[in-house]
Amino acid sequence: MSIHYKIIRSDKRKTIALQIKNNEVIVRAPKGVSPNFIQTLITNKTPWILKKLAAHRQHCAPVLPTYLPNSTILIYGLEKKLCIQYQRSKANNSINITENEVNLTLPLLVEKKKQDHSYLSKQVKKKLANWMKDQAENYLAYRLAELSKQLKITPASYQVKRYKARWGSCNNKHELSFNYLLIMAPTWVFDYVIVHELCHIKHLNHSVQFWGLVEKHMPHYKQADQWLKQHQTKMHW
Repeated sequence: MSIHYKIIRSDKRKTIALQIKNNEVIVRAPKGVSPNFIQTLITNKTPWILKKLAAHRQHCAPVLPTYLPNSTILIYGLEKKLCIQYQRSKANNSINITENEVNLTLPLLVEKKKQDHSYLSKQVKKKLANWMKDQAENYLAYRLAELSKQLKITPASYQVKRYKARWGSCNNKHELSFNYLLIMAPTWVFDYVIVHELCHIKHLNHSVQFWGLVEKHMPHYKQADQWLKQHQTKMHW
């Protein structure tokens, strides 16, 4: 089996070292060591390398949310335990958010099928989606107006929907869209996405001028962008 690896040479190094980092095999070697010698070392160490790579992938594998009882879910950037109860009445469609929990009520019909985790997860996600969409619309109703006034940029319109691979969008008609899953992020991160899309009205690209305008109104935009990248798995739908 062929092992792909990267060689990093150094004048100061006296010995050869193998390293597994970010799912990559790295050989740190003195400058005088021949490529053939390194290849022989890799061949001899192949079982060890494969074992380490497998362990590394398992350790680094993202843990996707299950949306099942007692799993955790991000709300406003905080992890909360998902608690589910069942009742006969369909009148109670609210979701109660406490400091540590998301309390969600489902019909008794769902309880009868709760052992089917796929079915239960879909019912939970459906109810959460409606709640998140309402929350995102409520937040945007006033916060978009505030930030538009601050930037002196006004969109033609906006809508709330769910995207699979983006947090917001702006088209050439100055119409904005926002992903309602942003309710899972802290409000300062949600604000960054709003500012990001407003700035696209002035610059429909990611030019230096665009990022300069973003930074002017959101100095910590890099931290917000990094937060979204770090937590995108937990916000997976």
